[in-house]
Amino acid sequence: MTEFNYDSAYEPAMPVCRVTIVSAATGRRVTSNAIMDTGADATIVPTRMLRPIGARRVFETGLRSQWGERRSVFLYLVDLEINGVTLPAVYVAGDEVGSEVVLGRNALNKLVVTLDGPAKLARVDA
Repeated sequence: MTEFNYDSAYEPAMPVCRVTIVSAATGRRVTSNAIMDTGADATIVPTRMLRPIGARRVFETGLRSQWGERRSVFLYLVDLEINGVTLPAVYVAGDEVGSEVVLGRNALNKLVVTLDGPAKLARVDA
């Protein structure tokens, strides 16, 4: 089990973890902090992180924000590495505008995650 401190730059503090995104096409990788968002259906990664590692677009689809706004996005097939565990073949939505990696339920549901708000710690276990 690995513990990650919440990010206090957000108000209220946000659970985050370190994630490595690996291109299924090239094997190149990038590591970043990621917001752990149990309310998000999908994992979202800025395209500015996906392009340098050679991640390839798989297909176009639509995502709807929490306000109901719909946007067209491309899905990329990548492997995610969190706490030494590889989650193979995860579809992530490429974000042309944002700068944050958001781990959604399509990734979080493959892990044991404990959010300890009072201690401001996220625990991740395989």
